Amino acid sequence: MSAKKWYRGRWKVSANVASLVIEAVHIISKRGIEIKKEEERECEFSSYHPAASWAKEKVALETQVALILSLFPEAKVECQWEEFLEENWQENWRKYFRPIRVSPKLIILPAWEKYEPKKGEIALFIEPATAFGTGTHETTRLCLKAMERFFPLEHPQSLLDVGTGTGILAIYGAKLGIKKIVAVDTDPLAIEAAQKNCQLNKVENIKLIEDSVTKNIGSFDWVVANLETRIILPIAEILTSCACKTLILSGILTKEIEEIKSKIKRSCREVFTEGEWACLVF
Repeated sequence: MSAKKWYRGRWKVSANVASLVIEAVHIISKRGIEIKKEEERECEFSSYHPAASWAKEKVALETQVALILSLFPEAKVECQWEEFLEENWQENWRKYFRPIRVSPKLIILPAWEKYEPKKGEIALFIEPATAFGTGTHETTRLCLKAMERFFPLEHPQSLLDVGTGTGILAIYGAKLGIKKIVAVDTDPLAIEAAQKNCQLNKVENIKLIEDSVTKNIGSFDWVVANLETRIILPIAEILTSCACKTLILSGILTKEIEEIKSKIKRSCREVFTEGEWACLVF
């Protein structure tokens, strides 16, 4: 079976139009992006496109970029495209993805790593998937730490993971002992990756849904969402209404904390930070 061909877009975008370009990429590709650098004047990120749909998506993106530049003629929007094979991408991860110690009780390991958890320790085994995280990013670690901190205090029985990606937060919830778990993502590749990781970690109580989150999804003791602020803000009311006890939000820059607090109609109980990133617990 031949390896799947992909295209990676390496974007360099003026900060004042970054949110517009990222939103266009997200709507057109229906896939996650990988932020490389976010500075006061410029944002660098990568987008990922299967070869089968790349040409169509590229034309649609060029149309949207032209529209954005017509409104902001002084802005910079550059993209360099490169072709790669999925097996090469995964092989590179095998070279650089090493076990990550999140806390004394939690470790994240590559799928191919042999490891026997110690007593009282939880090990999460993750197979890297194109454009989705493995727990190496600060936002994921912060979310995991928040879940670890509040689980013994609340013992939630249900969990909603919005924007599940590789499924790492949902899987951790299952290993903590949460009985009812629903994980949602708009990207079919994310659902596929999460399904593989559920099998890898031998968890069977996670329902995966390929869709946007709505109020009709139901109520849960916990709602976790590791998303960018620009994605959290429009669905803040939905996330809040679905969370019976606790809402955990990550993917937030420290400079955006007050903006998130003003949108969530609950008191903020704790803030976890690492570098420029924050995770808020409501």
